[in-house]
Amino acid sequence: MKERDIYLFLSSIYRITQNDIEVLEEQFKKLENLMYLENDKILKNKKINSKLARNIVKYRGHSRVEKIKRVLEERQIHYTCIKDEEYPKRLRNIDTPPPILFYKGDISFLNEENVISVIGSRAPTNYGLKCVRKFTKELSDVGMHVVSGLAIGIDSEAHIACMKGKYGKTVAVLGSPLDNIRPAINIKVANEILKNGGALISEYFLGTDVTPLSFIMRNRIISGLSNAVFIIEAAEKSGALSTARYANDEGKDVFVIPGRINDPKSRGCLDLLFNGALVFRDLKDITEYYKYYGHLKKFCTLNNCKDSIEYDIKSLNYEKQEILNLIKQNGNIKIDDICNSTELDIKTINSNINELLIEDYIIEMENKTYGFNV
Repeated sequence: MKERDIYLFLSSIYRITQNDIEVLEEQFKKLENLMYLENDKILKNKKINSKLARNIVKYRGHSRVEKIKRVLEERQIHYTCIKDEEYPKRLRNIDTPPPILFYKGDISFLNEENVISVIGSRAPTNYGLKCVRKFTKELSDVGMHVVSGLAIGIDSEAHIACMKGKYGKTVAVLGSPLDNIRPAINIKVANEILKNGGALISEYFLGTDVTPLSFIMRNRIISGLSNAVFIIEAAEKSGALSTARYANDEGKDVFVIPGRINDPKSRGCLDLLFNGALVFRDLKDITEYYKYYGHLKKFCTLNNCKDSIEYDIKSLNYEKQEILNLIKQNGNIKIDDICNSTELDIKTINSNINELLIEDYIIEMENKTYGFNV
């Protein structure tokens, strides 16, 4: 039996933690030995949680594991354990990583660097809604993937806004098992996430009871999957603040949109800023941070330098492609240099530049100089 299947078995009989796994490995060397040892060697080992020991003895067996795998396959649910290559690498490094993850969809992009959590209030103001819809779409437009918690309010709006962007995919981390998506009102959003190439993730085995603590614990995964956390709006006791605490413990930066000082919906954000969180003013606050740390060097929409990869310009006309390729090769470029480097007349160049400006491909700087819109 594969090691990941032992993890699957253990999660099905007990809410297993990585600490439990380490104790079992210390006592029995290989987890696979649990399937063959005499009952007393398991039951009488005082270093193992007694309930876990009883359940191992009671339920162990290959047939149980195979039945579980069939059920998961029928429901299109995948699983990965902490020792698998596909397990998200950043998540391994948190204090309490989930030993096993259940997921639907594609999680491969979670090992890329351009992943950010976007979270906030379950009861946002119009200001909060406007911010999450605008800025999360912009993050997606420049190639960022967005992790959130599928909660009503800011979280679900972040998923939706990401899907409306050009490039980013989104992942919903659930505080419930995948056979009991909560809140049920967002099942439609969950289905759209899967249709758009994203994923649903849970650490809970099928049928696990949902408690308020489940949603607090889920926040460590939201933070753990990301390089940084972006909080749109949060009150003084918002659950989003627990995600910020996890991020701080993991040495990750927290970006916060400031609100009015007399607005209780912004009190949590203001407290975070007072205690050293990074203020978010516009998209560049995040994109410049990511470029500085090299996390987004693969994404041409964020990189004006010569080694930028192919820009998505196949649908544009020849003249626009010529102009954008020159910007790609040179970084920022003046209109005179565009004239000298192409056989286009100035009227054609001006016309296409104006259209590229309107379509947000490029921006105009001083002295008729142009660069990619980042």
